[in-house]
Amino acid sequence: MSQTAMPNNASIENSAPATATHHRATQDNCVIALNSLGVICIEGDNAAKLLHGQATNHIESMQPGDIKPAALCSPKGRIYATFYALHQGDHFKLIMPRSTIEHTLITLGKFAPLYRCQLRDTSEQYQAVGFTSDTITLDSLELSPIALPEENRSLLLLPKEQAAATLEVLSQQFTAETENYWNLLSTRLARVLIEQDHSDQFIPQMLNYQATGMISFKKGCYTGQEIIARAQYRGGVKKRVQRVTLAQGTEAQRGNIIVSAEGDAGEVLLTAYNPQGEQECLAVVKDNALDQTLHLNKMDGPVLQLQPLPYELDKRDI
Repeated sequence: MSQTAMPNNASIENSAPATATHHRATQDNCVIALNSLGVICIEGDNAAKLLHGQATNHIESMQPGDIKPAALCSPKGRIYATFYALHQGDHFKLIMPRSTIEHTLITLGKFAPLYRCQLRDTSEQYQAVGFTSDTITLDSLELSPIALPEENRSLLLLPKEQAAATLEVLSQQFTAETENYWNLLSTRLARVLIEQDHSDQFIPQMLNYQATGMISFKKGCYTGQEIIARAQYRGGVKKRVQRVTLAQGTEAQRGNIIVSAEGDAGEVLLTAYNPQGEQECLAVVKDNALDQTLHLNKMDGPVLQLQPLPYELDKRDI
């Protein structure tokens, strides 16, 4: 997976002056307060080793300023948390759904004493901000968003006490959007970070992580690695993330089931509305149901239309 590095003294944690001048951006250049994301800070000289031994991606190859998506799994290979790992030189930050932070602190925290590391929930210290471009420059604000690999999006962490004023300035330069728009882009990218209600349910290949650069098949062992490798090389994955849409006037929610003539066919993971008022969703769908008519919740429920994925499902050699 390609990486976007920043100078060693750079960070996506920034303060900002009160004023700046920029032209208002187009709809493709939006700023979004990502209130659903929180931050875990991992401190200690062996923070990289701790993460590398637990995460699905290759953490020890990261340099200060790098960011990588990854997952944490149980010994059975089931994902209990997903995040963007940010290398901050002397520590790591995990930017992740707030709902999974408590469980992650408990589960990952069991390994922390072995590496003389400390884990802290620092969500109340930062405001996560998203940009719908990976080429954002905010030099006049002394801000440095960092590009998310292959997503054409960027992330920024603002100190919470400065977030409101900075977002007000940014909203004069970019189109301010709600988190629904970020989720809409996620559905079109077919990339999902799981919430706590889907923790311990899926192995990474069910979420297509082998295709989106979230699994390294070249790194050493990590918790769940044997199950994940077996699923990749011996097969056996019978359901995976698909893009689906609903007609205007119908509504899906995370956790809704999907059914076909043969019974349960899948489950909704992420939903968002597009400008036409239709819902675009990500759902885990059984392979043997892809040639059947899919309905939401029950057989006389709304029909779901399958949409093409934006990537091939072959594994990435990273």
